[in-house]
Amino acid sequence: MKIKKNEYKMKFYNLIIILIFSISFANAQQKSEISFEEIESKYCRNCYGSLVVKKGSFSDTIYGGQWGNSVNYKLIKIEDKEYLNTYYRYGYPGGHAVLEYKIHSIKEQNFLDPVFEKSFELYRETHRDYNDVPTNYIFDRTINIKIKNGIEFDIKLVVSYCPEVEDEPCDQLFEESYIEFYKIN
Repeated sequence: MKIKKNEYKMKFYNLIIILIFSISFANAQQKSEISFEEIESKYCRNCYGSLVVKKGSFSDTIYGGQWGNSVNYKLIKIEDKEYLNTYYRYGYPGGHAVLEYKIHSIKEQNFLDPVFEKSFELYRETHRDYNDVPTNYIFDRTINIKIKNGIEFDIKLVVSYCPEVEDEPCDQLFEESYIEFYKIN
């Protein structure tokens, strides 16, 4: 009789231990999940949108984008570490466009702190009179972004001269291609 009682105690203790490990494993898994909520500013044309990021008990908001839309975002891995990548393009009146590119930490100790920030002027149009002819000078940058051991920006810049005369095409004044690489720790 005493042996059966001990068997039941052992089974009970084993069940308790399994239950404790299951709960702690579920909590650990829950902490690692990350969720996103995009909040659009519907009634403000020149306002940023909001991106609410939640991970376990941590929650914060990233403001950005244009026309009330939130930033573009995705989770990325660089050297086996996971980060949140946000980027958006916005423009100013008069022919000016900018790209904002950021990498954020998603670790608990520095949740959503930017670990990398870079801004690029993508497009600019400047109006001048050249020999009494209204002329636009256009700076146009295209950027191809690659995630490797860090972030690689493959950049092409084209500068053009465009007279505002009917049927006169733009002339390309300058073209340059280069690569910028940034290591992320």
